[in-house]
Amino acid sequence: MTERPGDHLRRTRPAWELLGDKILIHTRGKNHEAISLPALKNHDGIVLCGADAAAAAKGFKYTADGKPLLIDQQAYEHEATAEEPFYPTPGLNADLLPLFESGLLEQQHAGQLHNGATAALTPTGYLKAGDRSAVRAATERARDLDPSTTIFLVPLDGQWLKTVDAIDFLARALESVPHLKAIALGADRNPLNTAIAAQNLRALVTRLHRVALIRTDLAGLEAFAHGAIFASIGMQTSLRHISRPGGQPPFSRGQYTTAVLHPDLMGYFKADKLATLYGRQDATCTCSVCNGRQLTRFDHTRDDQAEANLHNIAIWLPWVEELQRSAPGRERRNAWHEICRTAYDAYQEHRETLAAPGELKIPPWLTVWAGEAG
Repeated sequence: MTERPGDHLRRTRPAWELLGDKILIHTRGKNHEAISLPALKNHDGIVLCGADAAAAAKGFKYTADGKPLLIDQQAYEHEATAEEPFYPTPGLNADLLPLFESGLLEQQHAGQLHNGATAALTPTGYLKAGDRSAVRAATERARDLDPSTTIFLVPLDGQWLKTVDAIDFLARALESVPHLKAIALGADRNPLNTAIAAQNLRALVTRLHRVALIRTDLAGLEAFAHGAIFASIGMQTSLRHISRPGGQPPFSRGQYTTAVLHPDLMGYFKADKLATLYGRQDATCTCSVCNGRQLTRFDHTRDDQAEANLHNIAIWLPWVEELQRSAPGRERRNAWHEICRTAYDAYQEHRETLAAPGELKIPPWLTVWAGEAG
């Protein structure tokens, strides 16, 4: 049934039920029209981020066919401290908000819901590696908010994943909060660039009740397979992890960087890297966006980047559907392992045919997901 205006404010089901078994698309507010294309009609919902996310959500909520919608205001662009773990900002449809004596945080929470969000994400600041006081302060503040309508956003620096002791601390601290907890990982580049990071993320996810992984890449499916309530996968490279406040952005040639998800290797490759790997070799793709065209056709331009983003979603949607068809627990984990094992084996097969086989290396996170890490 199509929802009517205001229905989202009268829901009685908690956030973890409304978002259960969903893989969302994490995109910028200005790009929200793109995901309504026919080729991508089976997506589960969206997370809108950026300065115009609230306005985009307000205009989008009555045409979303009841799919989940979240607003990510990117408070993690500031560092969390023990004194200020949250960074609420005004501007969320303020003319419709009641006056809250308790302050801006509650107004922002209500504003997200008024603008159509399925639940409100807390405006948690970036949690620096080892800053346990900030983590404790954030968890204490989150407990004051209604768990049925609030998602506790946990923006963790990737260095938290280096040690078992840090995972033990995070598991104890976060599990003390009854809310759905959405982890987002921060790094200058990929936060899972070592096997130990991938192993420890899995350990953290499996130890938490009501957990999610957002603004990520295929690690969202890994988390989902191991018990996460939901995940969101970034539409663009910059939306597949968060950046450290004040950190240096990754180097890129020109204004646009086009990353292409390889359908066999389960990895995102820059457009020029794919061209080097394949040379004149055939690299056709049969997804609903490519329709038999070459993967190597992409370049670092705005139009090619936009089309590659849609190709990427069209590639991972069937993996999502396979996991969703599998029962949570062992069956879903086994399904994910088989998907990853097939990709792991494909690296060797492709080395035998590529123009530049020495350029192809199995990423450390895939060795963990496929069960090959030492």
